[in-house]
This record gives sequence, structure tokens and C-alpha cells, in this order.
Amino acid sequence: MNYIDIPIEISYRLINHGPVVILASRDAKGINNIAPIAWNSPVCKEPPLVMSVVAKKHKTRSNITSRKEFIVCVPHASQVELVRQTGSVSGHEIDKFQELSIKGTLGKKVAALVPEGCIGYLECKVVREVEIDDKEVIFIGEIVAAAAQEGAFEERLLIEKDEGRSLHHLGGAFFTVPDANVINSGR
Repeated sequence: MNYIDIPIEISYRLINHGPVVILASRDAKGINNIAPIAWNSPVCKEPPLVMSVVAKKHKTRSNITSRKEFIVCVPHASQVELVRQTGSVSGHEIDKFQELSIKGTLGKKVAALVPEGCIGYLECKVVREVEIDDKEVIFIGEIVAAAAQEGAFEERLLIEKDEGRSLHHLGGAFFTVPDANVINSGR
């Protein structure tokens, strides 16, 4: 095999092609905010924990830090424009739901809006906040409620069905959707 060197500053993109999510949060004044976040991962099954990396300067960070809760929303592949729009403006400057005419549904256990059209969502209560450096923080949240669109999830995300077509970030302005060819390893 012939390997080529990858610039260190973008080397994370080799393993960071998972689903982009939209973190939903609300500030102390009751203003809802959403922001696309590409760095997310399950952390533990018992208790069910997830993590998201958020820039300290973002409104999402201050909202989550103050209220100790957030919602991880999984956008549908058709929502690439929503991801682009909400990632190109700051929640410090505008109310994204109002200014971008985004409709949403209030979470069951977390006071934040889930944008309409998402495949599903995980409502989370913060169990740990880890400052990485002067730029980012990791939020680890325990899942306290979860829901998915009918037809999109049956013990796993059904990427082979239109209802389960998630949006994956490749870096920069590049996105993809999973191949509908699901491989069963027989386990």
C-alpha cells in the first residue's frame, strides 16, 4: 500500500465523518438556539451518555453551561441548508428560530426546541463539563429522553430507508449521506 501524508491540521477528518448533529439549547431569558456540531459521540451505554465538543465562544456553550441541559438533534439529509444556515450565524446576534423561520417542538424533559424535520433527538442533562483548552469544552450528557421519526429507527438508525437518511460532515462545506447498503456481520 502507498500512503500519502495528511496535513496535521486537517488529519481529524480521517475519522470525523459521522453524523452532524444540531445542539438545541435555551438561555436564561427563554430564547432558543441551535447550532450544528460535528464532534459528537456516544460515551457509555449504562448510564446512556453522549458527548459533544462546543466552542467556548458560542452561544450554545453559555446556554448549556447555565441551564445544564441540551438536546442532540439528528438532522435529515434533506436539512443540509438548515445546517448551513444555522452554522453561519451567531446565536449571540440573532434568534435563529425567529430570524430563519424555523419551526420547532419543545423537548419532553429538556426545555429547548427540536427543529422540525429532524430524524430524532436525545434529550440530555449535563453530568460533566470538561474544558479542553481556551477554545473548546466537552459536554457529557446523560440521555433522559429520546425519540425518532416513525420509520427511521428500529433498534438502530435505518439509513437504508429515506426516513433514516442522516447527514454526515466531511469537513468544510462537504457533506455526505450513508450508503443504503447495510452490512450485517452476523453477530
